[in-house]
Amino acid sequence: MCKDKNGIKIYSAKEGTAKYKSIKVEAIIPGNLERLLKIMMDPNSNKDWIYRTHQSYLLQRYSNNEVLSYTETSLPWPASNRDVPLRVKMSMDEKNGSLKIYSTGVPNAIPEKAGIVRIPYFNSVWDIRYKDANTLYIIYNLQMDPGGNIPAWVTNMFVAKGPYETFVKLSELMKQPVLTAK
Repeated sequence: MCKDKNGIKIYSAKEGTAKYKSIKVEAIIPGNLERLLKIMMDPNSNKDWIYRTHQSYLLQRYSNNEVLSYTETSLPWPASNRDVPLRVKMSMDEKNGSLKIYSTGVPNAIPEKAGIVRIPYFNSVWDIRYKDANTLYIIYNLQMDPGGNIPAWVTNMFVAKGPYETFVKLSELMKQPVLTAK
């Protein structure tokens, strides 16, 4: 385990011959599935909660349950920013009240941008269930290759920071009152 703080547990491990560690997060956060879905299916909100998101926006909406979005992550100098088009698909299991969200990198969905490194591989799964009426239990798994020439050992040293900060921000966002249009 890399970190266990504020109801957020982060694990990392090298799998097989992969250079980069995969991540598993277990988190308990306040809120309900409806609120979480609104946040997760709105790529424009990613700057509000996903660690170091520089910009994120919708490229295409396939249905209410599936979108193609673009995300650019800012990295400190001397590293270049990273970007990835993501296909995000949600699957609700009404019977047991759980939700799965799959995010898969689609590196060739749009042309690469000058000065930004395209993430060649990204795969994540969110498994979300109710812990009780007002609390969600989330298991998040991520495997990725950040691309470019950052040594794997440097990336692996900081593997817990991004997910931890992301889940702290998501938890804060879930606590905020929902604004309704007038």
